[in-house]
Amino acid sequence: MSPRRAVRAVVFDLFGTLVREFHHEEWDRWFRATAEALGADEAAFRAAWRATSVERQTGGLGDIEGNLRAICAGIGARPSGEAMVRALEVRRRFYDEAWEPMPGAEETLRAVRGRGLRTALVSMCAPDTPPRWRASALARWIDVEVFSCEVGLRKPDPAIYRLACERLEVPPPACLYVGDGSYGELTGARAVGMRVVRLRDPAEREGEFYRPEEEPWQGPTIGALPELIPLLGA
Repeated sequence: MSPRRAVRAVVFDLFGTLVREFHHEEWDRWFRATAEALGADEAAFRAAWRATSVERQTGGLGDIEGNLRAICAGIGARPSGEAMVRALEVRRRFYDEAWEPMPGAEETLRAVRGRGLRTALVSMCAPDTPPRWRASALARWIDVEVFSCEVGLRKPDPAIYRLACERLEVPPPACLYVGDGSYGELTGARAVGMRVVRLRDPAEREGEFYRPEEEPWQGPTIGALPELIPLLGA
């Protein structure tokens, strides 16, 4: 790697990269249990949740309770206070059961920081993700956090990557972006000048995980996070 192209920072996606992505079956169970807790029609709730994804991911509906209330109002459901408490507990359990660091995540982050490189996280997420991330063991290894629900930007908008670079104080060509390929994130990062590598376990079954707006990718790919380290040079 030439000095001009030396990596000075690594920018990580969250779901499917540092923590595992959700299984389709987990989402189905959550939709069923939440609709039941709220006394809502499951099909209507599911459709409304997906229809409001952009607003949720950019913070337009407030916290998760605000999201659920807005959806219920839109589909004619009128949950009691107790019903909302039950629905929020379903959501908490959903995250508790699914939140799992990817193999080698902490050792990779530690190795990146040990090389004197800066680190950033850029995540497309609902508003209950940031506090959960900040309470996790991985958070201490990340210098800069950019959550879509907090900054009002989505992948692959160039602005979300540039914001991470500004906060890192590192130009895009000196950043390496690592993600699983949801939301067109890889081509989005490449478009602003970052180097890009996809993370994908070769043993993963087709359609096993929920990857919204997944893009085709023919570029560099690693099968596990520790494989990232040799790509960083000396």
